[in-house]
Amino acid sequence: MPVELPASTPGPGDHLEARFGAFDHGVGSAERNTVDINGSIVTPRLNVGAPGYWAYLLPRFQLGGAVNLAGRISFAYADITLTLPITHWLFFEPFIGGAIHDGSLHGTPTLSALGCPELFHAGASFGVPITEHWSVLGTFEHLSNGKAIFGVDCGTNQGNQGRGYNQGLNNYGVSVGYAF
Repeated sequence: MPVELPASTPGPGDHLEARFGAFDHGVGSAERNTVDINGSIVTPRLNVGAPGYWAYLLPRFQLGGAVNLAGRISFAYADITLTLPITHWLFFEPFIGGAIHDGSLHGTPTLSALGCPELFHAGASFGVPITEHWSVLGTFEHLSNGKAIFGVDCGTNQGNQGRGYNQGLNNYGVSVGYAF
């Protein structure tokens, strides 16, 4: 059960935040054993005056991107996220949104087949606030066209080249956040 922080102590999610990190890219796919450099900006929680624990259910918005250092798929994303304190020293942050990428729709020996130029971007982080301004996060993120869950079938490239592909990408990483 989340622990409510005292009113005098800003908690995770109360400030604009910049995050930078490194991710193990494409775990389990044709793109495995490569690294992404990731950066994002996360807004403060929307302030609509929700009382007590309800305030933790107010969303934050995250804009970011990842550049693959081996020339594999790079992407940009926009998400809605919740920052949920578990204790004073640990928070949980699920997110979901959309992404665009520069990769292959139908795959190559070194690129995953993503099927659509627009993808779902979903995942979660566990974070540890180090000081009032600094935090460290461990993150899992998944990019997918959603065919397996939502039946998405974009087939946007000349004919049916994109249809049916949904290998997706799984990335694991560590980020450092600075709250302004």
